Amino acid sequence: MSALSLFTGGEFVVQHGPLERLPAFMREGSMQSIDALCRSYTGGLQVASGSAREGVQIHVSEAHAAALLRLGLTVYFTDVEQTLPRSGAWLRALETALGVPNCAAISAFVNAPGSGLPLHHDRFDQLFFQIRGEKQFRYAANGYVANPDVQFSPYTAAALGFGQTYQSGFPLTSEEVFARQPFLTTQLSPGSCFFMPAGTWHTTAEQTGDCLSLVVVVRAPSKLGLLLNLLEVYASQSPAWRARTYGGFGSDEVTREREHAELGRLLAELGPRMSSLPAEEAYGAYVASNYATGAQREYPQSLRFERYIRLPNSRVSLEMDEALGKLRCSVEAGPTDRPPLQTVLGLNPEARPVVEWLLSMARAFTVSEASEKFSEFAREDLEDLFGWLSQAGLIRPIPAPPWGAP
Repeated sequence: MSALSLFTGGEFVVQHGPLERLPAFMREGSMQSIDALCRSYTGGLQVASGSAREGVQIHVSEAHAAALLRLGLTVYFTDVEQTLPRSGAWLRALETALGVPNCAAISAFVNAPGSGLPLHHDRFDQLFFQIRGEKQFRYAANGYVANPDVQFSPYTAAALGFGQTYQSGFPLTSEEVFARQPFLTTQLSPGSCFFMPAGTWHTTAEQTGDCLSLVVVVRAPSKLGLLLNLLEVYASQSPAWRARTYGGFGSDEVTREREHAELGRLLAELGPRMSSLPAEEAYGAYVASNYATGAQREYPQSLRFERYIRLPNSRVSLEMDEALGKLRCSVEAGPTDRPPLQTVLGLNPEARPVVEWLLSMARAFTVSEASEKFSEFAREDLEDLFGWLSQAGLIRPIPAPPWGAP
């Protein structure tokens, strides 16, 4: 079964086999033992405790994982990719197979004897790998709602989108979930693995012994997530949509109604605009936004954008490297959600006029505009150049059509 078939099938699938069939990074180094992971890990931690029917999971700081395990807790190592450097290539290959952007992360659970996670379901699809020890895993299909986009358990605070997702009915207690449908139990040994679709009820409470598991969470965007991002990128070009709604929440009836009417007018105008947007714009806008905020590590070099803007808080120097016959383009990216970085690109000397031209631009520009000005360059070459300069942080794509007239 391909990864894409597995994830789109929507069914819980489990397989058992020897640990040696799993990728080497899952069984070597810090994964050799629970003690090895505790000694090498330096990232965030959460702990959980409780029965199958209720419990709590919280963030902790200034506590060593080994000490938390001695207290009899389940310890959640929230990001073990930093501890498993060879896992990065595997995660990127998984994303490629699934046709999703940089959204897969790997974490680990260590259960002390008697501990585990109470009943709940998660928001995203997961791959689970049993590495050390035995684990009893109980699970059942949701039975209440399809494609829940929230994490939920009846005994904890409800997530923001809970009401929209569970508006047609939800369980008040864990007992209701257990009584609604039979739970299946699978006994996991080192080498066991499964795929669990989002929304699957499950619990690992009351384990009989120490055990270590790896979990790969794929936080693929929903269609709604794509829409909301595209809407923000597109409508934020409009001064009317950027205007503040003073009086819209106030007690003055005339002002309040005027503000409400203005918003209604904008909404009515937005509908036809959105229906005319090409769907593919949403995908480019999503990955471009994620790269700009640091949520995505790699710039989408395979995508092409029509419009770009120079970032004023980035700096560039151009020097000819005679030995290499290349133009050294050194870009120091301005402050973003990532630390400022310096990127050095080796460009053909003929590219200097293009770079100097965009450095002079104090407005957005288009690839078509650059093609017309520098007709000696193939459009594909200009698109490649702008992609590399975007990755370096000198320019940034504007991944939506101009606002213009409706």
